[in-house]
Amino acid sequence: MEHILITDDDMAFRVATRTLLTDAGYTVSLANSGSEALSVMQHADIDLLLSDLRMGGMSGIDLLRQVRQRWPGLPVIMVTGFASIESAVEAMKLGAADYLTKPSNNDELLLKVDRALESSRKNRELAMLREEVRRIYSFGSIVSRSTGMREVILLVKQVANTDVTVLIAGESGTGKELVARALHFNGNRQAGPFVAVNCSAIPENLIESELFGYEKGAFTGATKRRTGKFEEAQAGTLFLDEIGDLAPTVQTKLLRVLQERTFTRVGGNEHISADARIVAATNRNLEVMMHQGDFREDLFYRLNVFPIVLPPLRERLEDIPLLAEHLLERHAELGGGRVRMIAPDVVTAMLNYHWRGNVRELENLIKRAIIKCPGDTLTNIELPAVENRGIPGSPPAEGIGNNTFAPYKEYISAVVRDAEEKYLIRVLRQHRGNVNQVAREMEIDRKTVYRKLTDYAIDPARFRD
Repeated sequence: MEHILITDDDMAFRVATRTLLTDAGYTVSLANSGSEALSVMQHADIDLLLSDLRMGGMSGIDLLRQVRQRWPGLPVIMVTGFASIESAVEAMKLGAADYLTKPSNNDELLLKVDRALESSRKNRELAMLREEVRRIYSFGSIVSRSTGMREVILLVKQVANTDVTVLIAGESGTGKELVARALHFNGNRQAGPFVAVNCSAIPENLIESELFGYEKGAFTGATKRRTGKFEEAQAGTLFLDEIGDLAPTVQTKLLRVLQERTFTRVGGNEHISADARIVAATNRNLEVMMHQGDFREDLFYRLNVFPIVLPPLRERLEDIPLLAEHLLERHAELGGGRVRMIAPDVVTAMLNYHWRGNVRELENLIKRAIIKCPGDTLTNIELPAVENRGIPGSPPAEGIGNNTFAPYKEYISAVVRDAEEKYLIRVLRQHRGNVNQVAREMEIDRKTVYRKLTDYAIDPARFRD
């Protein structure tokens, strides 16, 4: 039951209004002055303040100012005589939800009280939703203990509270949209909208109108004006996923928007301000595309102001057990909360898998395994047979030289990994496990050497004797 405080030095009005509101189902408290109202609000949870504008001592305007400072979300309805309409308008400018004139109409009073409380409820729900979304996309939601992902999180923290354009690169399924949402909900535009566009999912002939909107009559079927994604993202973030799939004509128009910060709807002449932070993502090598003439060089450099590269799951094997446990907990309801653990040999199998689909593939397989699991422990996960190694109930994968049925790219990848592992061991042996010397020999940085050591489960200490 919502609690309303009536503040008025007119006792007849206080009593009559209390009766009206009590009969309507509200809890009502009374105060005969601004100072008494503040005292009541300090000791009780008030949902709405109904205050006279003209009172002895503290005026309604002064009371409103204090309420806005101390309880900024509390709706206030001011009550005034016809001669004080200007003061009521001033109160609205200071943040009052509405005003009433004396003598008040009972139906109008109840309507305005109901409307103010409904608006307050929606604002509280929206604030709670925003906080929940911000929590979901906080940096802690990026589950990782690997060096590569820790570096990603640091970059996100550094750039989140700016309007700098960010380009996120990584294979499909590595979590590019999760990073984009973390950028938005931890930055200075978190109160604005987050609008995502999958550039590869929209037909080439529709992508321009999807991004910029169109005017009525711009083309056959355009029966009314429609806003585009740039307008929807005003004061927020526009996430352009798979930016490498944009058609050349749209690349040109996107470049113009990034340069001039304005755009026009299809079929229109009005220049509209583009007040959206741009975050783009790609699973393609835009630099290669640029050199091949498939992606504009000037657009690439406009987008690549602050690059973030997400490592594939196969390069962060130490994250797999952590991610698997996190996904098991997140999707526990698929098994009625029954499945709580993952068997060690299943973890071993996952560590030996190539993960072409990255975290998305891991999530899908965990969900499937939960649904099929008869007990409280996952004892089987259906990894594709080509790369099964050590999976319970499955034969081990064949060696590289005999795996003639593997797809070409997988076969080449396996050959390269095998050669790289042997080369790394040879250089470690040559330099007696000295990582600094190994990095110089291989002409890469120490962090990359350590990442490869982790990837191949090699302990450099064993070469130091």
